[in-house]
Amino acid sequence: MDIRNFRSLLFGTSLFLAATGCTRPMAAGECRSRHSAAARSQRSVVETANFRIYGISRLPNAWEIGHDFERLRSALSRTWLGERRLPDWSPKCDVVVHATVANYARVVGQDQFATLGSSRVDIAEGKITLRRLDVRADQAGWFAAAVPHELTHMVMADEFLGRQLPVWADEGMAVLADTRMKQSLHLRDLQVARGKGRVFRLAQLVSEDCYPGATQIPTFYGQSVSLVGLLVKRRSPSDFVRFLHLAEKEGCDAALIEVYGFRDFADLERQWLTAATARSAHIVTVSAPGALAVHRPSDRESVTTGLVGR
Repeated sequence: MDIRNFRSLLFGTSLFLAATGCTRPMAAGECRSRHSAAARSQRSVVETANFRIYGISRLPNAWEIGHDFERLRSALSRTWLGERRLPDWSPKCDVVVHATVANYARVVGQDQFATLGSSRVDIAEGKITLRRLDVRADQAGWFAAAVPHELTHMVMADEFLGRQLPVWADEGMAVLADTRMKQSLHLRDLQVARGKGRVFRLAQLVSEDCYPGATQIPTFYGQSVSLVGLLVKRRSPSDFVRFLHLAEKEGCDAALIEVYGFRDFADLERQWLTAATARSAHIVTVSAPGALAVHRPSDRESVTTGLVGR
């Protein structure tokens, strides 16, 4: 979820998209076009190893877009999970690319018409039963604007299999895949909040299990990505995921000591305040789908970045 790129992660009621099965297994990243037996009409679908993508088949670069989804999924997996390979998704992720805001809002809800993407994962009896991503394509750069953020949420949903990630971590990781402009806006919100003395104490931020009120949302996103950036910079993205798993079992204090060597939350908060003042943080740069790299800026470099074009 993002105030500029809201996501909806729901558990429970399944959503059905009728589609015929594959006639043969496909290698990772393979892409082909077929027709699905939709409930009321025949719709062309671009299908890859892990995605069924509706709404792009008439585009001249439809196959390329299908490959972009696969490459980005693999890149996010490599970055956050390290050597552990993300298993093929079953069920596949149904991606609906909406040509108009009206179509998008009709599906995700009128209250979310201004958002750019919405992801959904349903879980039953410890298994994922549905993956769905709705995204607006009514403006140039739609892939970069929404897909990396939402796909990060979905990769993490797989990793933690329905266990609720701390919202600061879930959103901070997703924002690290956003565009430079979006990250800089979030960090600008943080600087404004710091100037007014309205930032969260870190102990409060990491203990929240739900989103704050609307007036605190800008601060929440800016502070979340800043904190995740600091921790990722200190070790690695996969170490951050290890920290989250350890925190589930032993608590945040023990995980901070074991993974990062902080003495306590006060020690982390002091170092975070220093880093936030210098506007320095770890940045995950995606120069193209599937080419996800680690970038550590110098102390003089401003914190902005994420997905750099498609």
